[in-house]
Amino acid sequence: MDIPKRYLSLFISIVFITTYSSLADINNKNPVPNGPSPPKVAYNPFAKVTVEIINDIGSQVSFHCKSKDDDLGQRSLQPRGLWSFSFRRHIFARSLFFCYFVLPNIGSYWFDIYKEPRDNSGEFWCDNCMWKIRPLGPCKFNRITKEFDLCDPWNKSKSLY
Repeated sequence: MDIPKRYLSLFISIVFITTYSSLADINNKNPVPNGPSPPKVAYNPFAKVTVEIINDIGSQVSFHCKSKDDDLGQRSLQPRGLWSFSFRRHIFARSLFFCYFVLPNIGSYWFDIYKEPRDNSGEFWCDNCMWKIRPLGPCKFNRITKEFDLCDPWNKSKSLY
């Protein structure tokens, strides 16, 4: 499909509007046969995303989170402590924030704490992404089970620095 350059922004706007309006029937509360259905929530590509990090290690955890454009600084969390940050998604679905964690008596690891398309599409997308930091890797909150049971291993390379 060949689109003249002067109509490109109009074309992109129409695509976003039609995609967003196709989610108009989100309040349909008809039950799904054979069990409960997950809550219907619309994905908004322009919504602000909040990432929450909860220390589930049992001792203080130090970490440093950043993206290509934003350095969120060195932080530390006491056991059961929570820290969060917010941002707007990249328009072309390329948002990525990663954190380097130092876990006492366990090791140093890094993890993509927000990564598109993992966190902005599919059944487990989120606009409030909550992660518990555990020794084997972070576990994301599952809106369907209401548990932190979406666990991922640490990224393969142990060090960013």
